[in-house]
Amino acid sequence: MPMLNTGDKAAQIEEMIGYTFNNKLFAAEAVQMAAPQTAVIHEGMFFGLENNKRLSLLGDAVLAKVLCDKWFHARDNRGHARSLSDWTTARNDLLSNDALAQRGYDLGVDGCVILSPGMHTVSRKMVASSVEAIVGAVYRDGGDSAVLCVIEKLGFFDHRLLLVMFSLLHSTT
Repeated sequence: MPMLNTGDKAAQIEEMIGYTFNNKLFAAEAVQMAAPQTAVIHEGMFFGLENNKRLSLLGDAVLAKVLCDKWFHARDNRGHARSLSDWTTARNDLLSNDALAQRGYDLGVDGCVILSPGMHTVSRKMVASSVEAIVGAVYRDGGDSAVLCVIEKLGFFDHRLLLVMFSLLHSTT
């Protein structure tokens, strides 16, 4: 099996999400599902690249935090705060494995996943985990502002229950 070059994998992911990683290893780790650790070439040197499980867990928490904050500030068309059941609905619609997998397939994440030799199919669960891991990688690489931009670009903020539907009209008289 040829040695993976992290720059190639990072470039694919960067194009997909509209973010340029400072540390390309984060991008490659986000889609590494071949083994607990696999060898890669990064800037001409060999590295052991961990699988994406830790980044996936981080990405899951970051997505939930960012989207919950968006829900917290959302208002309906009468200016009322969204209900707790609205948060549950939005969370299930956006963060379920099926929803994350579909978003990943739409982006082309399935074509980036690093598989074990002999494995030829990327499962929906693998795609969903990789989407979470990509978000986790962006957070590790660029922090809050970077992850907010990526989450917005990926369309997570477009959910109807996360929008502010009401605006106050201010009179200047």
